[in-house]
Amino acid sequence: MPDQPLIRNLKEGEAFQGFLLAQEAAYKVSAKGSEYLELKLADASGDLKAFLWDIRAIEGDMDAIQADVFLRVKGAVTTYNGRLQMKLDKVRFAADSEVGDFSAFFPVSARPVPEMLAELDAVLASVRDPWIQALLKALFVEDAELRAAFALAPAAKSMHHAFLGGLLEHTLSVLGMAERACTHYPGLNRDLVVAGVLLHDVGKTAELSYQRSFGYTDAGNLLGHIAMESEWISRAVGKIPGFPEELRLHILHVVLSHHGRLEFGSPVLPKTPEALLVHYLDDLDGKLEVMFRALQGDAGTGAWSPYSRALDRMVYLRRWAGVPSGEESVRN
Repeated sequence: MPDQPLIRNLKEGEAFQGFLLAQEAAYKVSAKGSEYLELKLADASGDLKAFLWDIRAIEGDMDAIQADVFLRVKGAVTTYNGRLQMKLDKVRFAADSEVGDFSAFFPVSARPVPEMLAELDAVLASVRDPWIQALLKALFVEDAELRAAFALAPAAKSMHHAFLGGLLEHTLSVLGMAERACTHYPGLNRDLVVAGVLLHDVGKTAELSYQRSFGYTDAGNLLGHIAMESEWISRAVGKIPGFPEELRLHILHVVLSHHGRLEFGSPVLPKTPEALLVHYLDDLDGKLEVMFRALQGDAGTGAWSPYSRALDRMVYLRRWAGVPSGEESVRN
């Protein structure tokens, strides 16, 4: 990527010139009847809205300015309703060859993928139930295409862990909490919980598109990840001779109920301890990721983050500077 500032480091009033990925692009008409270009531009650090009010400033083919292409832009950073945006002076299409390293334009997990896959394999090896282990290995080891997609996919389009590798990072984070919960509550079936955690979002590998900007595939829009992964699980189970039907139902129930509420997309409510645990840990990990991301953002001089649709609230940004987690406090 050419030498240019990251979106997350931009400040109001700064000039910008460089390459950005157009996640959204639309020609619109203002209240005064003039046509303008509205964009959502991104790099690996974040995104922002951008506006070209005079489309005559587009260099080259106007039809080439569309979503999922790279653009060369020149403009200045402004704010609107407390959010940064960019007023553009010039825009042109940029060929992939001009950009160079694509990784600079796509948010990625801070954790190396090989490290996360090694952790995944260790969890798979720890499963003692032979039926569950056979199912998980069929999907996450023997299916090389699914394994590769599971390591690459984001966990969501925008809500939480919306970066490459986010699905695997989120899954392993939920697994870490689940292991502690299973130790605390010995009545839980640990292997069933592990299966539920690993499988609860695996359908997102096909529900989401993530080759450039993040969105939904046709199958994802028509079916959703819960329906897709439920079909995959039943298909894989059907190839394992003698797989217990009751266990299939238990695993599917965890997957089908993990959104927790009917209005959130789950066709059933959690009705087993394992399903209830997976739902709450999944929800907790997603919400905490959103909150920590808000805390790491540019707070300026304010005490509150912008309103978060994912959390349905603002986040208080002034942290208590006490003893960090994991460090012992000393009392005199």
